[in-house]
Amino acid sequence: MMDEHIALSLIALLIIAGIASEWDSSCISDTSFNNAPLNSTAGCLALEEKICIPSNIIPEAVSSDNLSLYAKSDSTLFLDKGGFCDAQGRRVYFRGINVGSNAKMPPFIPFEDPKWWDLIASWGYNMVRLTIFWEAIEPDPGVYDQRYLDKVEKMVDEASKRDIYVLLDMHQDQYSRCLKGDGAPYWALPRNVDPQHNNGIVGRFWFAAYFISSDVRTSFSNFFKSDDLKGHYYDAWREVAKRVNQSPYVLGYDIMNEPFGGEIPNDKGQFENGFLKPFFCEAISAIREADPDAVGFVEPSIIDLYKSKLSDFESDRLVYAPHIYRSFAWRAFLSPNNKGMSFDSLVSLQKQKADDLKMPLFIGEFGIPWDTNPIWGRDGQVNEAMAAFEGQFISNAYWDFSAENGSSWNKEDYSLIDDNGRPRGLDVNVRPYVRFLAGVPIYQYFNPESKNYSLIFNGYRSNAPTIVYIPENLHYPKGFKACISDGSVKYNRSNGELWYKPSRKGKHFVNLTTLCSGTVCR
Repeated sequence: MMDEHIALSLIALLIIAGIASEWDSSCISDTSFNNAPLNSTAGCLALEEKICIPSNIIPEAVSSDNLSLYAKSDSTLFLDKGGFCDAQGRRVYFRGINVGSNAKMPPFIPFEDPKWWDLIASWGYNMVRLTIFWEAIEPDPGVYDQRYLDKVEKMVDEASKRDIYVLLDMHQDQYSRCLKGDGAPYWALPRNVDPQHNNGIVGRFWFAAYFISSDVRTSFSNFFKSDDLKGHYYDAWREVAKRVNQSPYVLGYDIMNEPFGGEIPNDKGQFENGFLKPFFCEAISAIREADPDAVGFVEPSIIDLYKSKLSDFESDRLVYAPHIYRSFAWRAFLSPNNKGMSFDSLVSLQKQKADDLKMPLFIGEFGIPWDTNPIWGRDGQVNEAMAAFEGQFISNAYWDFSAENGSSWNKEDYSLIDDNGRPRGLDVNVRPYVRFLAGVPIYQYFNPESKNYSLIFNGYRSNAPTIVYIPENLHYPKGFKACISDGSVKYNRSNGELWYKPSRKGKHFVNLTTLCSGTVCR
């Protein structure tokens, strides 16, 4: 069988030898080369017109060489339908993680020890989706818990110190903790729903409440029909924005996690366009009173995740941020045999919806539980999802990182930290990826078995480098070999960033393999 790295290099050289196209500095992505087959094994081969350098002799990159990086949309940094770009015109890609499930219960903060931020940063995550809760912000009508807001602000500050961007997520499941879920305070339940005695569902099949719990369905319907409750919700968001609006590391505001219309029908988009869309627009307007540059992240109705009826928004600076859980796709009967709906096809489905809405796509949650049977099926499915996101250059956030008691909420167990505080799943979750791309993306692939990584893009000669994150200690403990089509590389060893600068305009590649002796790795 042909060596995998030979195949990757030949693909790259064939592309480079093709007809060169002009690079469009408007920062619009082009993923026309996603489907190149990769079916070979590990290795490396020196070819003509390729520069290969072992990691131990790559020159050190100095942070001061690189201009400051920001993630907010303002006069110098912008959001287009392809996603975020930085002040230097590079596309910014986010490899994120949700923090976290254990915050669904008091004191509603995932952790306070800074060591967990250090761990997240050491795994190469450059953003987190931080769960916050209406109940914690406004425990009583018009009363805001300043100590809780202090802690949220502290979380953003600690993330910022490590160059980790924060997407604030107003989280809810089953509407409220009073209904065996999380989110809304007790006083936001309708009068005919008893906070103590109701038919909310506890346990790992809690999601069934959206279909069979009359109290959960009534509570959602009541909320979206109540101007008073929605006004409180907007005010709670405004209080959060007041606390974090000075941080350049606030990526945006995820207005409501997995919204649901209750008894409001959505077969013709009645809920999503008649209630949910105006709710999103009013919420982001309230947030922008405190943070004028705020980017809003919007989600479809959770039970119409793959069949959303949302139509165009009048508000700008919005990101479409659905979730992808394969079990939801099965419920939606998108695949007749429940086996043919791959993660790649699910990502493509959501990408098409984002394009229809003229918004960039961000996958706010995806994950596989640890009790998947067989257990190795968990890693295989996560790898399939990661490969789909990498191949289509889609920013995303894995669910979940809980520093402790990750399986305590309704017996769900997704966390990269087990209940004994030990990391797990890193071989597939933590991997090389492009963080900053000075050009148009074409192709990206990582094989967690062979450790081979390849990036191909159409770019130009620039002072701003394309930056690839490399988890050297995890995947390349004996070092790696970087092979580039042209130009030069530097390596910031302190944070695992490979900086690549092309020497010409056109198509370029960066390939990584494990370090080995001789010309050919076997």
